Amino acid sequence: MVNRFQLFLALVLGLALLTAVGCGTKTTLRGSIVGVIVDSQSGIGVAGASVMTSPTTSSVLCDINGNFSLADIQPGVYTVVANATDYNSNSVTVTVDSGTTATVNVTLVSMGGSFARNILPIFIVNCSIVGCHDDSTAGAGLRLNSYTNVMKGSRYGSVIYPYDAQTSSLIKRIKGIETPRMPKNRSALSTSDQGLISNWVNGGARNN
Repeated sequence: MVNRFQLFLALVLGLALLTAVGCGTKTTLRGSIVGVIVDSQSGIGVAGASVMTSPTTSSVLCDINGNFSLADIQPGVYTVVANATDYNSNSVTVTVDSGTTATVNVTLVSMGGSFARNILPIFIVNCSIVGCHDDSTAGAGLRLNSYTNVMKGSRYGSVIYPYDAQTSSLIKRIKGIETPRMPKNRSALSTSDQGLISNWVNGGARNN
């Protein structure tokens, strides 16, 4: 038969065990960091940008809209670093409190973008296949269906001046600063497309 001493001993050992595993102590909950990585000129999200925190070096890739989420972050102060192809990296500091979600947005400045991936498709869809600036029509002698032809310009001369979108006549026509606006007799290019082309020119109008 269990005596009182054995019951008392069992109770003491049980309390000691509960204390050892954290009974009576304050639990620190982890938090999270969410946000969006955006292009400085167009204001649209940068798809596929990589986001990393320091000093813990948690990392994730943005979705198609530039959104990201980092979970299971220990409370503290972190540097959130964003990188993307053809962009300068940027970082911001954020504080994560226990059990909370910190929101932070990071702006990236384009180094010009990719002609093949970002710029040529805009020219092809809006300027070339519609019959204005392809090989057969070439309005004003301008063909916008390859890098060589874009940089060759029109019969009046160059339409692109690398590193200088402000004085490039093609940019002026696209933005409606000069007339006739391009695309002619069609809807203007979206703000994001105009921004991509301007960034590409200001980044050196590279053949990349």
